[in-house]
Amino acid sequence: MEKWNVLVITAHPDDEVSCGGTLAKLAEQGHSVTIAIATNGNRGTQDTSVKPEQLAQTREREMADAARILGVNQVIQLGFDDGTLSEQPDLKERIFRLIRNEKPDVVITLDAWKRWEFHPDHRALGLAAAEAAYLADSYGYYPKHLEEGIQPWKPREVYLLWSDEPNYTVDVTDTWEAKLQAADSHVSQGSGGKTFKENYLRHVQSASKDGELRKTESFRKIYGSSYLI
Repeated sequence: MEKWNVLVITAHPDDEVSCGGTLAKLAEQGHSVTIAIATNGNRGTQDTSVKPEQLAQTREREMADAARILGVNQVIQLGFDDGTLSEQPDLKERIFRLIRNEKPDVVITLDAWKRWEFHPDHRALGLAAAEAAYLADSYGYYPKHLEEGIQPWKPREVYLLWSDEPNYTVDVTDTWEAKLQAADSHVSQGSGGKTFKENYLRHVQSASKDGELRKTESFRKIYGSSYLI
């Protein structure tokens, strides 16, 4: 079986939970999985006693724990402040550079076209990542990369997470427990007296048309390639 480089590009520590079963499955199959996180998550709390710099450190540790449980090979932190991605002039360049350096066969990222997406980081990250995945093989975009010895690159497939119009579903029954254990790593993200995992499961179940909790993860598969996650 051919082994792939899989690059997951998300906005925050914990976004990966929505595709955690798929990532664990890919890792079990021997593929190399990297998660790149654009922000440090330093504003992700309603607890006024927690300072942003403290929260950023906590979330970095939580993300490392989650990645270990899922079998992720590498976590890359871009280090932007939470909630600021739409204001970052170098966001797109950083993601072009990321794709060219990591040379992924498959990119998994957020769907920037999801309706009613309130979080600006999700919108900004999804759009920048989709554009970079599509255009990073054209050296005319950020030609200084070529001057630095960084070659153009185009992923063979792109999967969008949280899509309103998914066309590809992964059965994650066998890695469901790993996904939930990884979700439990994000202790700081509990709210309303519930853990992050409990709130996540409630959200998944409420989003289901029939209220059933299915051990699947859905994506919008962009290209018609044979790279089936």
